[in-house]
Amino acid sequence: MTHQLIITADDYGMCAPVNTAIEDCLAAGAMRATCVMANMPLWRDAAQLRQRFPDASIGLHWTLTQGSPVLPAEKVPSLVDNTGNFRSFAALRSRALRQQVNLDEVQAELIAQYVRFFEVAGAPDFWNTHENIHVSPGLFGVFVRVGRELCIPVMRCQRRITAPSTGTPEGYVLRHPFYWLKGLVIAYWSARAERLGMLMPDGAIHTPGYRAGETRIEDALKRVPWAKIQRAAELIIHPATMVDRELFGNVTESRVRDYQVFRDPGLKDRLLKAGVNPVGFEVLHGK
Repeated sequence: MTHQLIITADDYGMCAPVNTAIEDCLAAGAMRATCVMANMPLWRDAAQLRQRFPDASIGLHWTLTQGSPVLPAEKVPSLVDNTGNFRSFAALRSRALRQQVNLDEVQAELIAQYVRFFEVAGAPDFWNTHENIHVSPGLFGVFVRVGRELCIPVMRCQRRITAPSTGTPEGYVLRHPFYWLKGLVIAYWSARAERLGMLMPDGAIHTPGYRAGETRIEDALKRVPWAKIQRAAELIIHPATMVDRELFGNVTESRVRDYQVFRDPGLKDRLLKAGVNPVGFEVLHGK
């Protein structure tokens, strides 16, 4: 049996090392999706993605926690610090929990980023968020509603598909109760979004204990509980040709390892031989 896997590279538009790495990975063939940060310096490079990679899914990577807003800072004061840049993930989430984030401002900024994306790349094939900020109390519903109103057909599903390097998925969950509890909340929110008509993969693969470049990806995927996946699973990566510690934050060296693995033109054939079919988000439409 062949299993459907969507490999998605986040953060296109962030900087040249990220854009170059993502383009190289798309050209290699196993990775079939990427998403664009419309507020970051090199967002305009997305204009050539559909021409160069017509079979790829190009999505919108909504961003409220890095860089500056598309709207003037004075239009979104609850989202920015005193420099006019977005607050950190921790700061924004804390403020959202205390109801100090103006949801009308969130909506306006999301629409502004959509408009900018549309100008260069047309309608996005899917949406997700930088640092998964939409998976936060008080914010999830806003993102889903705006995505529906903008007729973006597909969103990322944060349901956990756990494939640890050792032991069983059930054992890993039992050893990490907070991981289990957060997973329940995410699954509940995801089900709500589906009932509203959003299409999404079955979930995102988490591979605790694995390091890209040290274990063959096709071997790691053998531990995925494929029997529980009806449509497709998503594997999220963050490739870059070099490290920029200030820009990349907590995701640094892993970006170069991702690049080394997914730029390999032989990876697609190896995945197919392992029974894994690399696809784009079009599979969720039955295409």
